[in-house]
Amino acid sequence: MRALFSVWDKERVLPLAQRVHAWGGEIWASAGTARTLAEQGIPVQSVETLTGFSELLGGRVKTLHPAIFAGILARPSESGPPLTWDMVVVEVYPFQREAQDWIDLIDIGGVSLLRAAAKNYESVWVVAGPDLYMDALHALETHKGIPPLEVRYRFAAQTFALIAAYDTRIAQGFLAQPTYAEELRYGENPHQRAFFLGDKPRLLSGKPLSYNNLLDLSVGHRIVMPWDMPACAILKHTQPCGAAYAESPELAYQNALAGDPIAAYGGVVVCNFPITASWAHLTKGHFIEVLAAPSFTPDAVEWLHHHKTITLVEWPTFQPTAWEVRSALGGLLWQTPHIQEERDMEVRWAARLLKSMYSNAVVITAEGQLVAAAGGQTSRIEAVRLAIERAKHRSFPPEKLLLASDGFFPFTDSLELIHAAGIRRVAVPPGGKRQADIEAFAQKCDICLIFLEYRHFRH
Repeated sequence: MRALFSVWDKERVLPLAQRVHAWGGEIWASAGTARTLAEQGIPVQSVETLTGFSELLGGRVKTLHPAIFAGILARPSESGPPLTWDMVVVEVYPFQREAQDWIDLIDIGGVSLLRAAAKNYESVWVVAGPDLYMDALHALETHKGIPPLEVRYRFAAQTFALIAAYDTRIAQGFLAQPTYAEELRYGENPHQRAFFLGDKPRLLSGKPLSYNNLLDLSVGHRIVMPWDMPACAILKHTQPCGAAYAESPELAYQNALAGDPIAAYGGVVVCNFPITASWAHLTKGHFIEVLAAPSFTPDAVEWLHHHKTITLVEWPTFQPTAWEVRSALGGLLWQTPHIQEERDMEVRWAARLLKSMYSNAVVITAEGQLVAAAGGQTSRIEAVRLAIERAKHRSFPPEKLLLASDGFFPFTDSLELIHAAGIRRVAVPPGGKRQADIEAFAQKCDICLIFLEYRHFRH
């Protein structure tokens, strides 16, 4: 039994090293670990005699050598390495972001040894740090040496879990202080610091983009880009207070502004078409904080610059990220982006708006316009009630309206309100114990019930 030791806390590994020696094991170790084991009377050989070099770069390179890794990764049928290892015992540096030298506490060689040994668990027994020392001692006593395959498999699985947790702590450490990100004016509130790491939209004029501006722009971009027709969204607090698509850029903006002209004051306007001077003239009297578009004509920029206090930005050419990341409970949550699209164009537009609202969310649309919306409600029927009440202030006949919900209706009470309001088209995700009752009620009341392909929650 040939074992390789390379650990951070040398004292804690002594009982395990003593038992390995007692069972006739040949022990090799990195320089620091070898010195401690030798001082305790445990026969040990330093890997320096195998690699032919001492520690490099102040100890940052000790075990990264082909002679060591080939001996770990070698299979029984392969020859070539001067030595092969039956057991690898490694404890990585205890990473702490609070430490002054936290970058130096990111372990490279130790993690690499663990990954290699865990990968070759069929030939190598890996013991990843002090939490597994007692289990390893028990396995040595029980099996009188190297344990069988099923035990090595369990240790390998625990090793990969440890590595994953270790890398997560490092990622959290980097994100806790985004040294290489651009500092923004402030965060959600003026007393908060904020940073951005990525490709920001190109600033043409106005104040630097703030934390809240970037959040609004992100939501607006998801609504209007890409879309086959001119589309415009007006955002307040990361939710659309107006949105529309139309045959022309001018009509798209006018219809979006009509959604809620009061809420649109001081909003972020996001367009998927170039901004021209004739289009810019339409914004007279509308206070806009940020206007974003793929491009601006020079005369549009000149007119906006002289007539408005406004921030103008052009979209960068960027692809959607593979993962969405946010913080929770002191950790990080990852998920794939919500980019699924519905098939029907009008339903697809309603779904895009739902994805930009907070759940529970309901939107009412007509002829490509956002007529009314209610998001962030704790009950779905309340979202329906609010959206219907807001839609009464618009001039659309009820039969032209489409009401869409980001989640299924648990009861028929929402449909009862919808029916009483005269709305006859409803889009909702399927699901719920009472779906049959929902379908029966819709059929009885002559409501066209459209089942969305996806749920569209946003928390």
